[in-house]
Amino acid sequence: MHAMVLSIIGQDKPGLVDDVAKAVANAQGNWLKSSFCQLGGHFAGFVEIMLPKDQHDKLVNDCKALSSLQITLIPAHDFIPQACDKYIIKVTGNDRQGIVRDITGALKSFDVNIVELDTLCESAPNWGSPLFSASITVELQDGMDAEKLRDAIENIADDLMVDLQQVS
Repeated sequence: MHAMVLSIIGQDKPGLVDDVAKAVANAQGNWLKSSFCQLGGHFAGFVEIMLPKDQHDKLVNDCKALSSLQITLIPAHDFIPQACDKYIIKVTGNDRQGIVRDITGALKSFDVNIVELDTLCESAPNWGSPLFSASITVELQDGMDAEKLRDAIENIADDLMVDLQQVS
């Protein structure tokens, strides 16, 4: 059995995740972890699986037969945990071009690893202008000052509100 990551992109439709789950099971795979979302009418996802080496081609071919999905199957890297603290950063403010670039640039300047990033733009209640929000799960190196990171993100724009919460 090999740890593999299956990436899937294609037109969204009801039952697609079930179809992928059946393809993994039919290839004698074990579904370990996954993350899916719908963006612009398309389905995108990642699945970490354990799979016998002789079943790799079968899984890829079975998935490609599902709604013309674009499929990639790659080996998972051995993960060696390092001493770090995990935080969830919630950012809210007026939307503007480049806001994600500015936030991720601030995180990069602190050598922060982004584990998960979810963003959304929607009409602000009572304002009508677009409101940006992000939930970012990050890993900070052991001993790093999280408050300095919060300050750096807040300093991107006067209207950004940043909530930083350590995950236990």
